[in-house]
Amino acid sequence: MRKAAIAIMMLAVLVSGCVRPAVNTKLAPLAYIDSVSSSQIYVGEKVKFSGHAISSTGQIVGYNWRSSVNGNLSELASFETDSLTAGSHTIWFKAQDNYGNWSDEVGTNLTVIIPGGPEKMSIRVFTATPPEIKDGDWSTLTWDVSGFGNVRIDPDVGDVSMSGSRAVQPRHDMMYTIYARNDEGTMTANTRILVTPLHVYTTTLYSVAAEDGTVRKDKVVLDGVMVGQNEMQIQMQGFLSFDISSIPRDAIIKDVDLDISKSVVVNSPFPFQGSLNIYNQQYGSYLRPSNYMVIVPAGYLYSWNYNFVATMMPSTPFTSPDFVTTLQKQLDAGSNRYQTRLQFEKYYYYSRADYTEQRYTGAYSGESSANYLDVSAGNAKLIVRYVLPE
Repeated sequence: MRKAAIAIMMLAVLVSGCVRPAVNTKLAPLAYIDSVSSSQIYVGEKVKFSGHAISSTGQIVGYNWRSSVNGNLSELASFETDSLTAGSHTIWFKAQDNYGNWSDEVGTNLTVIIPGGPEKMSIRVFTATPPEIKDGDWSTLTWDVSGFGNVRIDPDVGDVSMSGSRAVQPRHDMMYTIYARNDEGTMTANTRILVTPLHVYTTTLYSVAAEDGTVRKDKVVLDGVMVGQNEMQIQMQGFLSFDISSIPRDAIIKDVDLDISKSVVVNSPFPFQGSLNIYNQQYGSYLRPSNYMVIVPAGYLYSWNYNFVATMMPSTPFTSPDFVTTLQKQLDAGSNRYQTRLQFEKYYYYSRADYTEQRYTGAYSGESSANYLDVSAGNAKLIVRYVLPE
């Protein structure tokens, strides 16, 4: 009886593919204030607020707006009011998901003044600190405006409060302009940030064939990198190893592209196998059967074919900030290798996908049907761009 139960469990794993880990219901959502119709109003004047929130594990079911002066204002995502009293307000916004988790509050400033006649606005301060930076560094814009009206900074900053600061990262020389507008006219001021460009080095690294390979649940295959399922319906995971010793140890990685666009597509791994996920797995010089994992780990570097949109490999390389982070970590640790694992994953919505097309029926009718990517046939390569500190 026990042997029969084990056989049923193994069959279930082969049929269902990879299982996604349990959802973490304790993750708080993220709230965002999208817009405030004005940063200064007169008493009795209407002002409109709009916000939204994102939950990675559930649904947004509640909102809360409050004023540091007037208390709670609304439980809607967007609302307008004309009942704010005179004074300097900090408006706070938060959201709740269906698991009862509240987001952190986000805030914005609003000034409510008593009408006393029009005043011309004045830009007291508008500076950039430091005024000269190297490419990739940050500078801080600081401003202070008096009077009543609207304030905006261009380019790329937008509407702002009457006073404040904002970190910016221009990639070339940039002139910033602040506009202070009301019925009496528009006042402007400029500040320039000079950017010293750094030379960007580019290197192309092809995978190390002797350290690449395929891991199945039953054995390790070293003569190719296959991802998907073979003719026996056995799942396969591919592994790629890149020699990064040619990159200087003090290099600052700017961009990383993983190019497997020339992989050979055998039959229809998309969308039958699910999404192609790429993981950070530093397995060393040798592949072992223990590298095979049925449970999909959290935190992939990149996912292709999300929501079953794709049906084939893209013609462009994969790129992700996570490639930069993990490669920089390997470089800083003094490692000569950067390695990745590739596998398909079927998500919870797998059963809702439409597989009525004839070319997908073989896998369900019991016929031998291989559906995989031959990554090694496409000369997998890593394209790294980096700068050196001066």
